Amino acid sequence: MLSKLIKEKNVHSAGKKGIPHAVEKQKLIERKNWRTWKPVIDYDKCIKCGMCWLHCPDSAYAFNKKGFPECDGRVCKGCLLCITVCPVRCISAEQERGLTEKKEKEKKK
Repeated sequence: MLSKLIKEKNVHSAGKKGIPHAVEKQKLIERKNWRTWKPVIDYDKCIKCGMCWLHCPDSAYAFNKKGFPECDGRVCKGCLLCITVCPVRCISAEQERGLTEKKEKEKKK
């Protein structure tokens, strides 16, 4: 019955044990080119706790088929809150590729 209601109301559920969560599907808001840092997950250390997903202000995280969180770079603004909330420190920051070169070109203009 619940799955039928979820389909009818265009709602998706991305819950984990102890972290129930259901929201309406949102329009993708792309963050374009201004992000300077992006999160990188070390899957060997990840315990699949979902803290990154739960705390992401942009809802950029989703779980893959193996249950690991993945960050959608199209919506991540690079606030790196996920690094702060990760209990096993499996998320690190990596500078966005191409950004330094782009800034240098803009300075030369």
